[in-house]
Amino acid sequence: MAVRATLTPAEAAAQLGYPAGQVRRANARAETVLRARHIAPYLADVAAALHRAGWTTAEAAPDVQFPGDDRVVAALILDGDQAPVPALVWDERYGWRTAASRRHPITKGTVPSSEGGGVRYLTGGITPLPGDVVTALTP
Repeated sequence: MAVRATLTPAEAAAQLGYPAGQVRRANARAETVLRARHIAPYLADVAAALHRAGWTTAEAAPDVQFPGDDRVVAALILDGDQAPVPALVWDERYGWRTAASRRHPITKGTVPSSEGGGVRYLTGGITPLPGDVVTALTP
């Protein structure tokens, strides 16, 4: 799929010789990876905005993670001196939320369903403008 961008997940699975019983799972995983590649530039833009705000020491985009194998999640550690929260987590289902911990910002298994304990969901949909993410965090 990296070589032939027009290749669908089903075509990739067939070319790789996946057994019929595994094609469905392989297709689902490939679709998840494609969603991660698609969202990467947006996450890089948010990381750059947070860096310009002085809340991160690195401008690098976060690596996406697949904690449930079927969803895309990314964490940005806010390690600047004046950072308003320890970390931010982006989840393709819920958008941005704050995290109470820099060490383990992504909750294993599921994303917290409610606010509290240092968790606050940011408004603006799944992919608010990077400047809107900064504004939502500005004290």
